Amino acid sequence: MDNSMTRRDLLKAGAFMGMAAVGASMVGCSTQATTAAAAEPFNDTSKAASGTASASLTEATSDNVLNIEVTDLTINEIQGIVYKTVNAANATTNLKLDLLLPSVGEGETLPLVVFVNGGGFTSSNPQGNIVHRMAFAKAGYAVASVQHRVVPTVKFPEPLLDVKAAVRWLKANADTYKIDKNRVAAVGNSSGGYFATMLGVTGDIVDFEKGDNTSEDSKVNAVIDLYGVSDLTLIGAGLQEEIEQGHHSPATTEAMLVNGTAFGNNKGASVFDTPDTAAPASPFTYIDGTDPAFLILHGDKDTLVSPVASMELYERLVDAGVEANRYVIAGASHGGPLFNQPQVVDIMVNFLNEHLKN
Repeated sequence: MDNSMTRRDLLKAGAFMGMAAVGASMVGCSTQATTAAAAEPFNDTSKAASGTASASLTEATSDNVLNIEVTDLTINEIQGIVYKTVNAANATTNLKLDLLLPSVGEGETLPLVVFVNGGGFTSSNPQGNIVHRMAFAKAGYAVASVQHRVVPTVKFPEPLLDVKAAVRWLKANADTYKIDKNRVAAVGNSSGGYFATMLGVTGDIVDFEKGDNTSEDSKVNAVIDLYGVSDLTLIGAGLQEEIEQGHHSPATTEAMLVNGTAFGNNKGASVFDTPDTAAPASPFTYIDGTDPAFLILHGDKDTLVSPVASMELYERLVDAGVEANRYVIAGASHGGPLFNQPQVVDIMVNFLNEHLKN
């Protein structure tokens, strides 16, 4: 709350103090301070009090002028758009997405970035990674940040089906938001990088196109994978032995993603024990020469998702004839401020411009 007093407030205060002084004198009490305040509550001699300004309009608009060149787009945000409703186990879940929409000229459309925020497969918050999302929006991209279902309440492929449903919904509503549905990139970090990668390599897998808006597809034209999970058996590859061995547990989130939580009749199993369920959840299963271009970035100090995982993804993409590039960020762990620096952001924006604007 603003504690400053306006001129009207000061006048009122003076009048009140004057009345208080009168009241005090009637009961035989008076003070010098109160009497002085009442005698002259406010001495207003400005011309503005009489409706006359001391400056002309020309003077008011020519003093200390800043000439500003418009270089940044105006960004509008729409939060909480429901793109999918799931009815299961006597409960209804509304899955939502947030949109950043740059200003656009009449008749123009925006290329689209579908951003999937990571959360270890156990959480999905569309409002994360605002630095990257805003940078893409300022570069002229509509940016949709997508929520999906998480473990332990669901297993693969449900979260992937959600993300694909979001892409189809966005394409179906492209005219409403002035989106070009033929220029779409998937971007994600950590487990979100996994889903971005899966969007890239499963664009032609009909079995994953389930639900609403199936007249549209979930194909994307480019993928940015930020320190993401690739094959679920490589998350701890090459790291310290206790970390690597820890991923052999049925209690890991990747194990719950493909095998569910150990409960009741389900004994649970690690991804190493069940290749029949782990393989369909691996992007390596779907890589072929028709996949879109990939940009992969990983920190060399990452101990949550091994850099080996993204290296293996990169090599398999290249071997299949897919355009791919990979950068190692020196000193970076699993995310962190190094990924937000202009040098890194520029690499991502330039990649998007090359594949969605040129």
